[in-house]
Order: sequence, then structure tokens, then C-alpha cells
Amino acid sequence: MKENAPLNASRGNRFGIGFFRLLMHCGGFGVALRFSRIVAWFYARFDRRAFSAAADYLKLRFPEDAGSEKKLRRHFHLLLNELAKMLLVSYRMGIGKALPIGEEDRKYLPETGGVVVVLAHFDCWQAAMDLMNRSRGRVINIMARADQVKGMDKFLALKSRSGFNVISTEGFSGGLVEASAALERGEAVIIMGDRPVPGAAAAEVPFFGGKIAVPLSPWMLAARNGVPAVPVFAELHEDPLKIVIRYCPPVPLPEAPGRRLRAEELSPAAAQYAQLLEEAAGRRPYRVFRFGGDVSRKDIEKDPCHKTEKIDPMEKEK
Repeated sequence: MKENAPLNASRGNRFGIGFFRLLMHCGGFGVALRFSRIVAWFYARFDRRAFSAAADYLKLRFPEDAGSEKKLRRHFHLLLNELAKMLLVSYRMGIGKALPIGEEDRKYLPETGGVVVVLAHFDCWQAAMDLMNRSRGRVINIMARADQVKGMDKFLALKSRSGFNVISTEGFSGGLVEASAALERGEAVIIMGDRPVPGAAAAEVPFFGGKIAVPLSPWMLAARNGVPAVPVFAELHEDPLKIVIRYCPPVPLPEAPGRRLRAEELSPAAAQYAQLLEEAAGRRPYRVFRFGGDVSRKDIEKDPCHKTEKIDPMEKEK
């Protein structure tokens, strides 16, 4: 297993995923949810790598328990319970058992023209893909790594992937050239804003009295193309089950047509987004799925347009 491989590359297998699919079909959501709590207990008790990956967030969110591994494990267990529930809800939606979807402040998402939609690994985030399905014929792109485990992918909550394009972040330009071209065509680009990946530019920003690293790519991409960057959060409400998609005002960005951006110009946007994430975590502390996301100081200090001499990808295309 590579050191930087995502956690889901080694968690979940065909048998386990198939078992829960069978439970959903034969016993329903409630039965599958009860079994998922057993699995969550197992991982909370024995998966040290996953616990370590989540510990930094848990220590910031629950500072009073930061010095006690036992108490942090209890928080970790509750977080895994919620993660299992989100995956089951997403799978339930993906097999056609749709949930009611409400929206708050849809006015912030423009109906036409290029737009960067910034999601987070928060709550029922996979269900947020549905918001773009309802965007009146707009082509949708998502910038992401390839999924490591078949059956546990980013499109779990979609019955059909029709209308979605995947822009890989693992190529030469990290997907920036393709994403920029999509925005110029008036398409939407979805990108995760809460966890940086190794090698990508990031900023350290305030979060619950401490600091977390968040990627600069959403803000750089939007600023360089002169399009709005709209943070979006999807929340699962219960009794009855429904999804509420909340749109936030576009994050202010520097004017950047035709020039290179410095990391410090984008840090305020990253900090504002982290504040939105902190507010979400304040409401639902066990639905922030921030596993890892730490980057080196070298990564943090990189100019987002100059990862290597080869890459200012959008500059090269001009």
C-alpha cells in the first residue's frame, strides 16, 4: 500500500459491499444500518491508521478530550457510525429509492455560465451531486482521483452518471487545463475544498482555535477563469429522511485574468471556506469526514500556479 494512498483503497471489499447491498435489498435500510454499527465498532476499535487520520480533526473539534485516546476513540466511533449511515443513504438513493431534496438559497448558484462548485466531505456529500442534475442542461464535471474500491465511489448516490464527466487530478496538470476549458465552455466544475492532496498547493487556515490545511485549487481555478466559486453543503435530516442542500454566497476572489496568482492572494478565500466548514462542524460534529489532509510545509508554501517548472498549466495553454 502506498503511503499516500487514500484510506478507502484498503477498506471495503467486494464481499463486504455485496453483503450490505443484500441487506439493503432483503432487510431494508434499518437492518443494514444496525449491522453497519457493528462494522463501525470493529474499525473504531482496531483500525489505527483510520483513527490516526481522523485524530487531528477530532482534537480540534473536541479540545477538552484531546489528551485522552480513550475519549477520542469514542468520538471516532460516533463519527464512523455517521459515515456508515451516509454511505447507506447514498447507496439507497443510487438504487432508485430517492429521498426528498430541499434547497436553501439556490439563488447563489448561477443557472448559466461557468461556475466552480466547492463541496466538502461533510454529511451526505455524495447526494449533493443531485443538485447539478437539476441545473437545466448544464454539463457537469467533477475533479477527482479515480476511485480505489468499486462500489464505494463518489457517484454512489446517483442512479445514473449520465451528464457527469470526470476530470482526473492525477495527470500532468492535475486536471487544471481540462477544468479551465470546461469553465470557458460555460460548464460547471465540482471540486472538493476541505482536504488537500499530496503535492497540491494548500494554505493553513484557522479552524476551531487551531489550524488545518485546505487546498487552494478551487479558488485559483475560479479566479483564473473569472467565474464564481460557490460553496455547497448537503445535510441529511431525519424523521423523516430528507436531504437539504444549502448554497452559500460565492467566496470573494482576486481579479486574475492574464496574470499569475500568489498563494497569499488565495489564502483569504481558503480561510473563509474553512469558517463555513467550522460552522457546519459545529452543527454536526460527527459528519465531517476529514481523514488526513495534512500536508508538508513545502506544499503549503508552494505557489499554486508553479508546482513545477512544467506547470502553470493554464498559462501554457494561452
